[in-house]
Amino acid sequence: MNFNRALIVYKKEMLEMFRDKRTIFSTIILPFILYPLLFIGTVSLMSRQTLKLEEQGATIALVDSVKTDATTVIIEELKHIKHFNYVPYTAESDKQYKNKYVNAMIALTDSIQSEGIPVYKVRITLDKSTDRGKMIIDKLAKSLKTSEEVILKKRLAEKGISTEIISTLNIVQNDTSTSQKKLGSILGAILPYLLIMLLVAGASVVAGDLVAGEKERKTLETLIVSSAHRNEIVLGKYLTVITFALINVAVNLISLYFSMRNIASQSGLQMAGVKFPLDGFLILFLALIPLATLYAAVLLSISTFSRNMKEARSYEQPIILVSMLLAMSSFFPAFELNNGLALIPVINISLLFKAVMMSDYKLMHLFLTIGSTLVLDVIAIFVTIKLFNNESVLFRSDVDTSLRNVKKNKGVFFTPYYGMIYYIAALLGLYYIGSKLQLKSISNGLIQTQILLILLPVIVILRIIKADFKTVLRLNKTNPVNFLIVPFIAVSGAILVTMVGQLINMIYPFPSEYLKQLEGLMKMPGLKLWQIYAIIAILPGICEELMFRGFIFRFFENQGKWMAIVLSAILFAVFHLDPYRFVPVLLLGMLLAWLMVKSGSIYVSMFAHALNNGLALTISQFASSGFVKKLLLNNDNLNWWLAIPAVIILTISLYAFNHVNEKNDEEIMTLGER
Repeated sequence: MNFNRALIVYKKEMLEMFRDKRTIFSTIILPFILYPLLFIGTVSLMSRQTLKLEEQGATIALVDSVKTDATTVIIEELKHIKHFNYVPYTAESDKQYKNKYVNAMIALTDSIQSEGIPVYKVRITLDKSTDRGKMIIDKLAKSLKTSEEVILKKRLAEKGISTEIISTLNIVQNDTSTSQKKLGSILGAILPYLLIMLLVAGASVVAGDLVAGEKERKTLETLIVSSAHRNEIVLGKYLTVITFALINVAVNLISLYFSMRNIASQSGLQMAGVKFPLDGFLILFLALIPLATLYAAVLLSISTFSRNMKEARSYEQPIILVSMLLAMSSFFPAFELNNGLALIPVINISLLFKAVMMSDYKLMHLFLTIGSTLVLDVIAIFVTIKLFNNESVLFRSDVDTSLRNVKKNKGVFFTPYYGMIYYIAALLGLYYIGSKLQLKSISNGLIQTQILLILLPVIVILRIIKADFKTVLRLNKTNPVNFLIVPFIAVSGAILVTMVGQLINMIYPFPSEYLKQLEGLMKMPGLKLWQIYAIIAILPGICEELMFRGFIFRFFENQGKWMAIVLSAILFAVFHLDPYRFVPVLLLGMLLAWLMVKSGSIYVSMFAHALNNGLALTISQFASSGFVKKLLLNNDNLNWWLAIPAVIILTISLYAFNHVNEKNDEEIMTLGER
């Protein structure tokens, strides 16, 4: 690859981007306008609205059913609240409250304790869902607390008891937080979300125009037939997106930095010990670089795959939505950056931003955040290059994907579009229906979920489109030797996958409640052991394999064998709705898909799946027995030394399996002709 040609493409794209006034405005000009308006406008608006709400006050219907000196004290104290107007409670008060002419109602009653001491009840009726209701109850609570202290002191004085007797605790708050942390906790919750969303929006504008936009303008063909190699074109366009994304990040951080300093100096916060260190913003810029490059690669892949700008925008919406949800992690209470969360994209940046703003970050978290994002970045770039070098993707034309055309051409149905629609429907069914079935009865619920929600829809859909079950689901015979090799692959693979889970547990410990639920799933009191094996191992081995390796795999096979293996494995891992086991299940899904593809038969992956689940169940059932406990387990975990024989056995068995099926290595079938 000639890097100079890539630079020529890069310069060309940069020149065109800078000619686009909309890009310049959204990337460079808007951030300088946005942050001052955000800070000044938000602060002034919130202050003004709070003051306005207090000035409006409230009308409160009041009834005193006791009329004693104590209730007189309460009423007098309530009347000290500014802008509160009290009216007598009448028969019309309930109607007035409903029509919002009265904002709250207070009824004073009394009762006698067993010791003969009168207790005064204050019944407050109000709507706490409104800002006015929250303001009312806050002011009433403070007033009533004062009234209670006055009444209590008066009672003690009447009995000749010193009021000091009620002072049993002297609470002194020693707040060790600094002004920096207090401000950082507020800004760190809001600004990461805003900054990440601006980053996504800025990168999507550029990426969408570079490929999908050129397809619409019919200029991409001219670039393709030039002397530049496609990889050089991809690199040039990728550098363009990265450049504008980084410009967007830098401009946003600079504008944010000076806006915060300006607001702080005007409000006197600098004198209170609040500082905005430049090194903190440099750290944030350093952490945002890999995120910007990741978004650049992902959005460029979407632009390459899309036929036009409209389609690209539709594909970008889920990316923006997911980014928005992940960026909101900074809003969640008691949600702090740790080694586990530092590996999750977007969340790690959001929480790192919050930690930097509070001057409470760790270098390990910074390195993990940058490193994990760079790994994903490399994967995304690889996908972009593969897509750009695929003629059928780069210049794909509109296809009639209507349901009417599905029965005529089965290949129209087995596309990523219909695959994702089916998968989302299945996922929603599992979440809303399957979870309820399993809550009623874990054993019956699992059976019903596997048969009714996982297996049955596959059979029904294949019947409707009149597809050949044997061909689509790969219900093919295979070499009997495979069933002798698969146990070695399944057992050694299961051990290694389990150890991956143990490593995750070391970095990000599993909650105790989660472990109890997992243990309950494996035990199932009241069932015989063979029944548990049937539910946990055999049934999922059949139903889940037919759905994922048989049915869902078909929707992605035209994108390439390994693309289908990876995508089906990702969907398989997500389908388990278990973030703690996502990586182990992902690895298992890839192994099962490879076994199926290599052998050309789904029976092989079914057997391996059942063995994997069966091994996990065996370890759980017999963990306390002498043999298993001594040879396999160490504090409820597999002994790490097992990794050595497991790797050796897995390597040898995979080689043997590959050799046995070398002649029968199935090329991914294209169903479009069937």
